[in-house]
Amino acid sequence: MVCTICEQERVGVDGWFMLAENEWLDRLKVLAWNDTLAVREDVHCLCCVAHVQELVAHWMATDSLEYPFARLPFARKRARRRRTAPFTGQSRAFDSLAGEVIGELAVDRESLRWVLRENPYSLITIMEPLLGALRQRYIQPVLQCSPPVFCGVEQ
Repeated sequence: MVCTICEQERVGVDGWFMLAENEWLDRLKVLAWNDTLAVREDVHCLCCVAHVQELVAHWMATDSLEYPFARLPFARKRARRRRTAPFTGQSRAFDSLAGEVIGELAVDRESLRWVLRENPYSLITIMEPLLGALRQRYIQPVLQCSPPVFCGVEQ
């Protein structure tokens, strides 16, 4: 497994999180690490709280967990997901009982668009309770995350 943001490979057992979304309800779950769910196509793996924050902010602003929009050709690619309705009886990571939910975020897209236009810094206020729960649960060294990667190039 690799982090969706920095593409760091998972080593060890602590400090990693997963995100799963329900596109139809505009809901996002932050889950504790679970080896069974982590291999699913509809789950994003993240190596630290800062990368959870980055992907959640990206999801709130773009309505997509596909991060980033473009990578250089040598970067690892995830399979593109189609936004289709789930089949009857189809199991999704978002609905799975296997994962321990740390936090959940639901948004009204119309209201969120207005908030982003008026004051984009409002995202911090919206996300702070979720991030606080993550930080409280997993105290991590500040430099545990890999360096930022923009378009596949370390900065």
